[in-house]
Amino acid sequence: MMRIKAIFRYTMYTMFILLGMTSCHWFNPEDETIYDRTVLVYMAADNNLSAFQKEDVDEMLKGAADIPTNCRLLVYVDDTKLPRILSIEQEKGRRPVAKVVQQYTTEHNSGDTETLLSAIEWATTNYPAESYGLVLWSHGSAWVPAKAPVQRAICVDSNNWMEIKDIADVLAQSPHLDFILFDACFMQSVEVAYELREVADYIISSPAEIPGPGAPYHRIVASMFSTPLNVQGIAEEYYREYHENNIYVRGHEPDCFGVCLSVVDCSGLEHLAAATDKMIKKYAGKGISTDLSTVQRYYPRTSNTTPEYYDMNGYMRQLITLPEDYEYWKSSFDHTIPYRKTTPQWFSDYSKGLEDIVDMENYGGISCYVPKEGRTRLNEAFRSTSWYHAAGWEQAGW
Repeated sequence: MMRIKAIFRYTMYTMFILLGMTSCHWFNPEDETIYDRTVLVYMAADNNLSAFQKEDVDEMLKGAADIPTNCRLLVYVDDTKLPRILSIEQEKGRRPVAKVVQQYTTEHNSGDTETLLSAIEWATTNYPAESYGLVLWSHGSAWVPAKAPVQRAICVDSNNWMEIKDIADVLAQSPHLDFILFDACFMQSVEVAYELREVADYIISSPAEIPGPGAPYHRIVASMFSTPLNVQGIAEEYYREYHENNIYVRGHEPDCFGVCLSVVDCSGLEHLAAATDKMIKKYAGKGISTDLSTVQRYYPRTSNTTPEYYDMNGYMRQLITLPEDYEYWKSSFDHTIPYRKTTPQWFSDYSKGLEDIVDMENYGGISCYVPKEGRTRLNEAFRSTSWYHAAGWEQAGW
């Protein structure tokens, strides 16, 4: 009897070692279903956001009944535990479950684009679909490159960040996306959107800090899987959660979160770039001084290493002095940003208080960088963006 137990223990130990030598195991598709839509939520949560990922997965479970049976919601989670991929499912008459369909046995760097590519390839191979959506969930700082001092881009893991150009390269190798939802701060910038214009139809995000609880997944799941895609519904339900409910900031009561949101229609970005190019060349030549004190900024601090993230419509409204020129530019802007809403205030962790929307009438919902004298490092980083070349800043002398 003892010998049999010893052999059993040895066999199990050997199997464990063999499994441990692989990076992942155990998923085997049951059929060759082609789904209507597969959405992957990429949670880079191996940082100080790790507590929020469980809350968001719980929200997805609450909304699981709104996921059609011919669609799949997958969640790549990299937190303080080993990475795994969950499938949010609810069978008729049963409670919703977050089923582990892929368990990795080694740590991953979720701030590396190779990890993102691997997760996307796994999802699209095992859950192939007619259409796809992607949620990038983590910290973010828009277009500012990771290699710039004190700066980063999106998805942090042990001080590793993915840059937008690298993400665009990864997504160019993957199936085209119906939408990208950035559940991360500052990501709705024209520089980011323009870099991603060829890999997705729509981008949903905030030009400011997003609330700590992030997207209300229990409210937006239905729109994420609607046919046809209701991309504005995703943003609208996100906005309503913070507009209708007093969701308080922990430790800062009675301050409550607010949210700034917009949707970018990527099909209009080339036309917006051409219209902006004309206006920048005409009105924003080097040496022209413009007082931007009344233009909405989404980064509340003054810093030589961080952009102000100026509201694009607010900036162009002030820059362009001829009404007919502004109307020409604004028509392209309105086509490209078909949805934009904001609460009158939002909570900023940088200022530890509520920030005001200073110009509700000209709120554009997307930020832009404005080069300035003395901002050597940021100006140099800005020159590496595709938007810099497309929008006339180079010809304007910047």
